[in-house]
Amino acid sequence: MPLNSLSFNSFVTLFLILLSANVHGQSIEARLILLDSTEFEGYAKILKNNKILFRMDLEDEPDTWTSEQVRRIEFDNGFKIIAYEYVKLGESRPGLYRVIEPGFLTLYAIDDSYWTPNTPVGNGLMGGSNKVASTSYFLKRKDQISSCPVTWNKKTWKKRLLHCFEDCSEVKEIILSDRVMEYDIQDLVWNYNEYCGGIP
Repeated sequence: MPLNSLSFNSFVTLFLILLSANVHGQSIEARLILLDSTEFEGYAKILKNNKILFRMDLEDEPDTWTSEQVRRIEFDNGFKIIAYEYVKLGESRPGLYRVIEPGFLTLYAIDDSYWTPNTPVGNGLMGGSNKVASTSYFLKRKDQISSCPVTWNKKTWKKRLLHCFEDCSEVKEIILSDRVMEYDIQDLVWNYNEYCGGIP
């Protein structure tokens, strides 16, 4: 699909996925923020195992950092700050997730990719596999340990949203209205923080 036929939201999603791949692939300018709020400027990349390689200068050997020392890392691509935070979900070790909409209720994204298997194309020939990028979202409140997944599913989406925003009548009103499709999840989280988020 040519870029000029993409919608703005599709273009932004594609841009963030490509940026995420870049963040995982090579060192780029970053700010490392430790648990005690100490900050370091330098260059970093995120490894697949939720670890961060960070160096103050490109000529330095990088050090490996984890959730035991780091709270957040921010990448500056010249257009926008892309932030990742360590978040603990359930009993698993903290994972590094992209911050979409911060606040009392924070929207996080999990970027993933996978290869589709080879498929038969006829006459005993097999087609090639394709790499597919996907993004899942979840919400986390500052006063709760548990999170709320908000992955799109046509049959259960409204029910899941009502559960995630059950303590905010303003957002529930939007979800139950006919105009809910005009809102994406980031809009709903912004509305929650504006009207029901308490003190961030």
